[in-house]
Amino acid sequence: MHQLLAIAILLESLPTMIVANSNNAPIINTTTVWDCTLQTDKKPCKITFVVEPFMSMTYYDLIDGNRKLMGCRARFDEQGELVNVSKNKRCNETDQLHPPITVDGEYRPLITVNGQMPGPTIIARPNQNLHVTVYNELPNVEGISIHWHGMHQIGKTRMDGVAFISQKPILTHQKLTYKFIAFPNGTHWYHAHSGAHRTDGLYGALIVKDDLRQDLYDEDRPEEHTLLLMDWQKDPSIDMFYQIRSSLGFYNDEYTAFGDTRALDNTQVAPIPFWSGIINSKGRHYNKTRDHNYAELSRFNVTQNMTYRFRLIGAQALYAYKFSIENHLLTVIATDGNYIDPITDVHYVIVNTGERYDVVFNASEEIRDYWILAETIEDDRIRNPNFNSPIDSHKAEAILHYEGASQFDYNVATSRTWSGLCEVCRYTNCPYRSFDPNIECINVDEFRYHTRNNLIFDRKRTTTYFYNFGFDGENTTNGSSVDGINFRFPSDLPSTDAFRADTCPGRGCSIGHCACTHVIDISRVKKGDIAEFVLTNFPRQPEESPESSHPVHLHGHSFYVVKVGYPMYNYSTGYYMSQNEDIECIVEETGGTCNNFITVHERRNGRITEIQNIRWTNNTPPSEVLDRNTNFSLKDTVIIPYGGYTVIRFIADNPGWWLLHCHIEIHQLEGMAVVVKETRSGQGSNMRYHGWPAVQGLMMGILLIVTLMG
Repeated sequence: MHQLLAIAILLESLPTMIVANSNNAPIINTTTVWDCTLQTDKKPCKITFVVEPFMSMTYYDLIDGNRKLMGCRARFDEQGELVNVSKNKRCNETDQLHPPITVDGEYRPLITVNGQMPGPTIIARPNQNLHVTVYNELPNVEGISIHWHGMHQIGKTRMDGVAFISQKPILTHQKLTYKFIAFPNGTHWYHAHSGAHRTDGLYGALIVKDDLRQDLYDEDRPEEHTLLLMDWQKDPSIDMFYQIRSSLGFYNDEYTAFGDTRALDNTQVAPIPFWSGIINSKGRHYNKTRDHNYAELSRFNVTQNMTYRFRLIGAQALYAYKFSIENHLLTVIATDGNYIDPITDVHYVIVNTGERYDVVFNASEEIRDYWILAETIEDDRIRNPNFNSPIDSHKAEAILHYEGASQFDYNVATSRTWSGLCEVCRYTNCPYRSFDPNIECINVDEFRYHTRNNLIFDRKRTTTYFYNFGFDGENTTNGSSVDGINFRFPSDLPSTDAFRADTCPGRGCSIGHCACTHVIDISRVKKGDIAEFVLTNFPRQPEESPESSHPVHLHGHSFYVVKVGYPMYNYSTGYYMSQNEDIECIVEETGGTCNNFITVHERRNGRITEIQNIRWTNNTPPSEVLDRNTNFSLKDTVIIPYGGYTVIRFIADNPGWWLLHCHIEIHQLEGMAVVVKETRSGQGSNMRYHGWPAVQGLMMGILLIVTLMG
């Protein structure tokens, strides 16, 4: 028996990277929901993903599970009906074809999972064993990887899905099986973590369903009531990135440069024009005259006088959304998969990219259809003169449909929101302090975990680190960075010589500039003790045009949100004025002040050395940071306000190599990321790359099996 058990464990741990010819790709399963909770045995729930390219607004043949590349194009007419525009006779029988992925009603390349965008929803029981086999059928020799956002991957850092950190990319016509436990519970998601594939369509919902707060609602249907919010661009994401890196800017027309837009506090919202908003792959594009293209919208069905739980997932590339349901007040019950004390009577929930919010509402209004809206947080009153797009059309729309309601012509009606209807509108998760008397903000550090948690704060067992997320280098602007360092992915995985050669301050570092694999080593934090990160968002020099807030995501952990420190504001306008004064920059050797809140690189004894000069002002943390409160809310993605900071704490109990990065796609691609090395002596075995060459792994496995069987 022991020999058989050993063999089973060994086979489970054998390499999962297998070269597969494209002809061996499985038949495409068009199931929209993989409900693993229906599986009654204790075997792993096995799921198959086929990742392939598509064109929106295009019919495809699907014969015997194989995609035929000869497609038929479609458009929406003014009645919102799909019309074939292809001249090929075979396109006349559209009922025989795979229906189009309409997205925003415009033609554009995209990436699908099993012919779907977003990919299929996965629903699992708490702690259920999941095996997801991913086939890469992108024909352009691009490697892919999938991150299971919110899954802690305890003891399995290799399953985290970050290319060149936890795995080698899955190359074209290869497959990889991700094997992990569905933990923790709550609303999570999966998405590409290689290149710009996420915002071209490689994402989907991952729900670990529990009944812990079932007293708050009548119905929880994640297969129907999970909303993935996206800002969709006219061009593929990598094209947008190339435009940014060219420093040419973006253009509303051939000659007029796009001017970035501003939030209520006059900080930057986006340097990229908004194109379309979509919810669950449906939305519509508005032009400059506020006319739309009659594209289809997602519809969510409810029954009158029932209370529902809706799950919101921020999959956006850049824009934060304020979510609302016309005429329905929301109760926020969870964030990033963690329950909080319910926040009631909420009009708007601000959802940043990477975040998740669970809301409850009572469908107690009259029987008709209502608007679901996700609007950008741009302020129409603060407009760059070169900006010529209607901000009130920067939104994703969907329909809340009451059972029994008559047909609703949303192509004619104008979407409605709470604006002007609530005397004091109640928001959650604002990235700023609001001084508008008509706005009440309940910000993330005011959330409270619904029960006492296991964080007993002890300063003696807490190690504090300061890191600045911004756009500064030491002498030049190097784009998105952490501590002035542009993150560059290594040429090989951790624990290899190539990885060590790529890490800072080695390759890519010089005096005044650093572009390398930036690693934060927290190995000195003892197992079970607390790592405290003070994440700042300070400019090197005062900015006339304040820059953006950053939603920062930590892999491998949920963290406690201890405090958000906001900048100084002009109290008459509510505009950003200067950065928070709780943190200072001191040159330790001279005791003088500095304004460089980033890592300084100095050459000492022939080597480049990293020096940090940032600390609490007068070495005294704010009183809230010293508070022994034990019910801070838990999150894994949190906003750092521009000119301010956010204090997070997590228990160092999950050895691994975990990415910490801004979840705005462009900032991450530019280099606003670091790797957190959480390893201790004797715990390195979890860090080794699992994707050995197949032959070598098989030979080792056979040898060990023969040995075990005597």
